[in-house]
Amino acid sequence: MRALYKIVHTTCHTGWGGLERRIFNESVWMQTKGHQIVILAPRDTPLFTRARNYGFRVYDISFKRLSLLSDYHKLKKIFKDEQPHILNTHGNADSKIALQAARKTGVPCRILSRHISAHVRNTWYNKKIYKHLNHFIFTTADYTTRHLQQVFKLKDMEIFSMPSGIIEPKNLMPKDEARKFLAAELSLDPDTRFIGFAGRVSKDKGVGTILKALKLIRSEIPHHLAIVGDGTPDYLAELKSLAQSLDIENRVHFTGFKEDVWPYYRAFDCKVLASRNKNGIPFEGVPQALVEAMYSSCPVIGSTSGGITDIIIHKKTGLLFDPKDPEELSGMILNTLTREAATMERVHGARERVKKHNTIDAMGRDIIRIYRLHQVKLDNRHIPRINSQIR
Repeated sequence: MRALYKIVHTTCHTGWGGLERRIFNESVWMQTKGHQIVILAPRDTPLFTRARNYGFRVYDISFKRLSLLSDYHKLKKIFKDEQPHILNTHGNADSKIALQAARKTGVPCRILSRHISAHVRNTWYNKKIYKHLNHFIFTTADYTTRHLQQVFKLKDMEIFSMPSGIIEPKNLMPKDEARKFLAAELSLDPDTRFIGFAGRVSKDKGVGTILKALKLIRSEIPHHLAIVGDGTPDYLAELKSLAQSLDIENRVHFTGFKEDVWPYYRAFDCKVLASRNKNGIPFEGVPQALVEAMYSSCPVIGSTSGGITDIIIHKKTGLLFDPKDPEELSGMILNTLTREAATMERVHGARERVKKHNTIDAMGRDIIRIYRLHQVKLDNRHIPRINSQIR
């Protein structure tokens, strides 16, 4: 009989970015396969609300410093009542107490997910969390996996790179139609061409670098830059001021947050992600926005930071540049826009790679394999099975 699991996800995060989308999309996929999902998150956050509206069982846990003790006791009660087979934590604050509560109450399989590539220090407390309280660690990038293996002396079967899989859209808008759609939204000529950025609009994403690169080639290309995503008012104002000082403000456009980003990828002649390291340390996993663009047959250019190099294989699935070098980026934009044959070869390679390795189905199957791997270990040690039929 097919193994079914009850899976609990926890997160202390309160936004709606790649991490939260990963939890929700993975949970939806697992439920379609017959598994039960329970989500523990701060009340009225986007994930909490979407999970509740979808029909998942949800619990309100704040994961704030002042409530850690009461949250810990609440978690123990939830685990005793729910009797989950698997716990997967997704943030620093929730991992610290949820993993401990799960071990205390005998949750058979405990997984810590690390979604960013920021370094983790080898303190006694971190060693306890990353080495002793969990059975497996999931990362979203090979860079992060290698770092954690080195710091905590983890074995290959204790940590796995598990980048977020995308949900394939049922249909993709034709490119010409998508360009006209975006041009109409921005009140531009229907024949306007675009390069684009999509994602969280912040300094660490290097959006300013893209503006500087556009200035260097503005006389050589007719393209406008569309920035799709939301950011803080202060940073958006800073970018608009930079565009004005570079004398390109009439070719830089901000669309704000978009729930459905697929038409924008189709409208772009290339998508750029210029993420840069923080204090010399990468923070990116494998960015979902890049994976989605590649699936959309949109040429991609990315910086050599963190997990970006896991998905962009230089000159095979996209182009890579030094995030500190706007001039190098400008050359790669020109290369992408003017060398059509080479660009289309990369586009084809990128889409095939994503379809094979980076869809929600591929990710889900890989995760299920880890669950089953752990069950084999439990069976060999004569520990009660975690894959009994859901209660």
